[in-house]
Amino acid sequence: MRIFMMSAKSYGFCFLEGQRKNKTKRFRYVRGGKQTLVCSRTVHSSTVRHNLKPMKFPLLYFMLLTFGTCLGQSSQMDLKTYFSESEIMDLNLITDFFQSEFCGNTDRTKFGSCITSSLPKLNDWEYKYLRKKISWKKQKKLYSKISDSTFNKIWAICNSTFLVSKPKYEHKMICFSQNPVILSFVKALGKSNRFLENYAEKLEIVGGFNNINDISISLVDHSEEWNLKDRNIQIFLAIQYLTQNDMLKRDRKVGRLEKRYTRELSKKSKKTVPNNGNRCTSL
Repeated sequence: MRIFMMSAKSYGFCFLEGQRKNKTKRFRYVRGGKQTLVCSRTVHSSTVRHNLKPMKFPLLYFMLLTFGTCLGQSSQMDLKTYFSESEIMDLNLITDFFQSEFCGNTDRTKFGSCITSSLPKLNDWEYKYLRKKISWKKQKKLYSKISDSTFNKIWAICNSTFLVSKPKYEHKMICFSQNPVILSFVKALGKSNRFLENYAEKLEIVGGFNNINDISISLVDHSEEWNLKDRNIQIFLAIQYLTQNDMLKRDRKVGRLEKRYTRELSKKSKKTVPNNGNRCTSL
């Protein structure tokens, strides 16, 4: 049962801490409540262009590029188009941390098999498996190891209101930075993946990350579109799963309220299901 409410027609204000300038931003409706982007320092890093040097053996280069891509060992998309060298190092650190926590190793060749084997356990609205696998304490240490430029390009810290609790609960949570570079990055990934193409559109219109259950469903139903050997895809998934873990654990009270709300919905759904299998027939 999906309980996310989204609206692209509601607007709020974003207050940048560094410049204290008001900018119009969208409200984002999330599970059980509404959130507005208010906050962290926004860094707009310039695009780094990467020009390939002329090759002495163009035919050999073409063959290596073609066969390498077909085998899933390399990607046609260059990260240097979207991120600086230091940011790419941070992205690899983020992805290696996720794989170490989630899979127990940092062998990139085993990333795909780890994710695929975990999919049945990930399809859970309470995210029990994810909560268990990734340490919040270690994740906070990870944040301290990456640069502000990298963090602020991906994430921001938002004010959010959990509307379904009584009384309503206001808190802070991690959210999408709305940086156009990240949008361009996801759109580029979407050229060979219909889910990511739609994901990029939602990210731009709604301004919020999808929950990982939607991603897990796509990984099962359209596995042929997901090249899990592609480092760019690995980076995307690592960001998604770590974002979800942050949302679950940054404020413990929110986690408790969400669990309670999920249980209440589950009870209500069971009560409304008609019991057609226990009919008695008189003789």
